[in-house]
Amino acid sequence: MKKTKGSLAFLLATILLLCISIPAFAAEVPADKYTYTLSGKIGTQSEKIELEDYDDNQNFRDILAAEKYEIVLVKEGAEIKFTPKETMRAIVDYFSVDGSYGGALLWTIDGSEEMVNELAANQTATVKLSKSYGGYSGFVYYVFSFGEGDQVSNIIYLVSEGTASPVADPEAATPAEQPETEPAAPSANPAVKPVESATASPSVSKVLVNGKQVAFEAYNINNNTFFKLRDIAMAVNGTEKGFEVGWDGDHNAISLSSGEAYTPQGGELAVTTKPAAKKATLSTAKLYLDEEEVQLTAYTIGGNNYFKLRDLAEALDITITFEAATNTIGIDTTEQSN
Repeated sequence: MKKTKGSLAFLLATILLLCISIPAFAAEVPADKYTYTLSGKIGTQSEKIELEDYDDNQNFRDILAAEKYEIVLVKEGAEIKFTPKETMRAIVDYFSVDGSYGGALLWTIDGSEEMVNELAANQTATVKLSKSYGGYSGFVYYVFSFGEGDQVSNIIYLVSEGTASPVADPEAATPAEQPETEPAAPSANPAVKPVESATASPSVSKVLVNGKQVAFEAYNINNNTFFKLRDIAMAVNGTEKGFEVGWDGDHNAISLSSGEAYTPQGGELAVTTKPAAKKATLSTAKLYLDEEEVQLTAYTIGGNNYFKLRDLAEALDITITFEAATNTIGIDTTEQSN
């Protein structure tokens, strides 16, 4: 009997030790490891955020699943200034109100914008937050994540029109019961019409095609990542989701033929050392997939057609994933996207 009690006590002690050794959640970065300032703060939002379940917002949903988090309301043009005291991952991602991932903001370091997600020790970086970003005029959630390993801090921002939250207080009436004069919550699926022209910001996301890293010169526009059509065709060439690209200049039409080998034209998958923001103009070209006209959002950037990755992937039955923790886009031709 004593032996049984002794074994049980040992087992309980072991379980307790394991529970203590494995933290349930990552701890926040100690305040003495960085300096952080925020201009333009006007308050906080008490209403919790609820997002739709998308592959590319899992990290954001994980943050929201925590028991406590704060949404900081800021003015248009609010500026984050951050200086780590040791080399540290630091990235500001943005999401539309329905949870769709838009991309990462560029840090301004020593007067120039840079595509980095890690800052060196004592390196000061700034970024401005805007309600209208990349041509998108709706509400945008910004998530600032910094730290390494088991010490990571996350701050959520929302650019507000004034001194009050655009989302109703949880203690007030439900949206359906609120008078029309009350500020209403932004629609979960806002109807966003593509703008005629916008600023295309270079994407800082890593891209894996069937698990292998491939370099792309992609851009963030209107809260979405746009890829050069021929780059995608080259990247998936030889897979079961490969497709040919044709061009009819007389009729200003692009044709895609699924299941056919792609014919390289030269210049595919070329990247510049330091891509800069460029003007993007809404493409007027018609698009045909297997001889049927389809409507996909596309922009002309530097003389090339760039398509919204999710639209193109859905049309070609290609699976797209996103891992926010590592800012990685996955393009998978081995599974069905539906």
